[in-house]
Amino acid sequence: MVRFLPLGNGRLLVTFDQDMNLVDFYYSRAQSENHGGHPFRTGIMADGNFRWLDKTIFKQMDYLDHTAIGEMDFDFEGLSFSIFNMVFPYEDIFLKRILVKNPGQSPRKVSLFFHQNFDIYGSGIGDTAFYEPQTNSVIHYKGKRYFLATTRDENNLSINSYAIGVKDFGHLEGTWKDAEDGVLSKNPVAIGSVDSVVSHSLDVNPGSDREFYYYILCGSNLEEVVGKKIDYHLLKHIEHRTANFWKLWSSKKEFDLKNDLGSLFKRSLFIIRSHMNEIGGIAASSDSEILKSNRDGYYYVWPRDAAISAWALTNSTHYGPPRLFFQFAAKVIASDGYFHHKYNMNGSIASSWIPRLLDGKANLPIQEDETSLVIWALWNYHRRVNDLEFISDMNEQIIKKAADFILKFRDETGLPLPSFDLWEERYGIHAYTVATAYAALTAAANFSSLLGEDRQSGLYSDAAERMKVEFEKRFYSPEKGRYARAIINGKPDYTVDSALFSLSRFGMKNPDDAKMESTVSSIIDKLTVPKTGGIARYEGDAYQRVKEDPSIPGNAWIITTLWAAEYFISKGQMDRAMGYVNWVVDHRQPSGVFSEQVNPYTGDALSVSPLVWSHAEFVLTCLDYNNRK
Repeated sequence: MVRFLPLGNGRLLVTFDQDMNLVDFYYSRAQSENHGGHPFRTGIMADGNFRWLDKTIFKQMDYLDHTAIGEMDFDFEGLSFSIFNMVFPYEDIFLKRILVKNPGQSPRKVSLFFHQNFDIYGSGIGDTAFYEPQTNSVIHYKGKRYFLATTRDENNLSINSYAIGVKDFGHLEGTWKDAEDGVLSKNPVAIGSVDSVVSHSLDVNPGSDREFYYYILCGSNLEEVVGKKIDYHLLKHIEHRTANFWKLWSSKKEFDLKNDLGSLFKRSLFIIRSHMNEIGGIAASSDSEILKSNRDGYYYVWPRDAAISAWALTNSTHYGPPRLFFQFAAKVIASDGYFHHKYNMNGSIASSWIPRLLDGKANLPIQEDETSLVIWALWNYHRRVNDLEFISDMNEQIIKKAADFILKFRDETGLPLPSFDLWEERYGIHAYTVATAYAALTAAANFSSLLGEDRQSGLYSDAAERMKVEFEKRFYSPEKGRYARAIINGKPDYTVDSALFSLSRFGMKNPDDAKMESTVSSIIDKLTVPKTGGIARYEGDAYQRVKEDPSIPGNAWIITTLWAAEYFISKGQMDRAMGYVNWVVDHRQPSGVFSEQVNPYTGDALSVSPLVWSHAEFVLTCLDYNNRK
């Protein structure tokens, strides 16, 4: 399910569903706990007529003026409405500004209804919601998580009514149903699986407009949320500071990207940054909808996705966030020098399907490319920033440990030992893994040379060269005229796979090399999706396949299509590259969000959305295009 307009500050992250209901509500120091997962509805009543807002009413939903403020516009009963959603960068407050315009000749009475649908710590068990008279608010809490919801208008008036009750138990749907007649019960407290609704009413004179704020204040105890003095003028100031922060952040360096490219470039940066917490973890996606089919999600730190995101931020001159990620990586790297499959946002090891026993033998549960990409991203960071003190620290904490692991994790030929591929499906020696290990060893050699460790530099560079030579021997087929994607159980797997773009991307092959060109030709020929376009991952990809259809190689992915664009940019074939970029732009969501996959029949988004990796690749492709044109 698509998530729209992710908004965050490193501790608080919210997302919206296709009906623009707030749905995910991540909050903790590590932005790691989802206290939502179900719609927080918004209702409206004018002159006795009520409706819940949904996608059918909105004229637009978008980020506002290159800021991480989401705007939604709609009309209802002859009135015009705009709702502006934001998360304050400096404190943990989510707020909406609601602007109501009355173009008619008669005064109008309007009421807005805001539904709070928390499952604190991911469960409704043991939650409490109560009315708090001192602040005229409703508070939801459990343990060390408190959420205060209320409103303020220009006259500093707040909510005029509320309802609190039990949801999802027996025949009880929740208090949101209580709002549909416009009258709330004012039940003051409920426990267990609970929800609440607050309402704010105002009169709007003819030819005029009114505005007010709805907000949720987050804290770890009752005193923290009740003791915060908030009025209309402070909320106005918070909105101003939020807009100013993101305008400054997004314009740190202006790139020559026109029209949709420039706008989507900035939105992609917002989305990457919103998925990063204040300790440096970068989540793959905040979309929790996949939990319903998978029983697990994408709200984890995959070192691969995070390293590529750090690379994108680095290349766009946002150096502080990548530095935080590398510090995060230094804390979580295993003592033997590798990165685990994935991590929770607080740095603990996350769930993993990779077995520790495979065919009766002990197996290291990793994807080796994830370890390699962190070193490679660090080298790209250093080339931009040239912070020797930081790199000296990272050399001890990450670079040498990881590079030495890559040296040890090789077979007698010098190729990497088997591990699982980047697609998390096959066990073997994969071309993508070899390319990234080569890039990592080359980067480590550069670091060692820079820091005066010539012997170590020689070891790394010799290993990289040997890996390159052995790859050529064992992976290329003159008969087929292309490279294998993997060696599995000693046999080459010649399934055409978009991951082979990595050979030139990570410097192991020149993009103009004839063998590379013939491999790419096979990728374009075999993996271009008929009708809708885009590039599939590999032949016969079954992941989230819509239906069995031999004419479809698999669903098109945003990242694989952008890999094709990046390859043709590297060859100077700019028009051809832009064809793939334009395809990606055409398959964005209305707010500029990129999904993981695209339906091969309808062109609609599939799987999680947003996928941070998709946005990182878009940023990198735009920058590559800008540098070469």
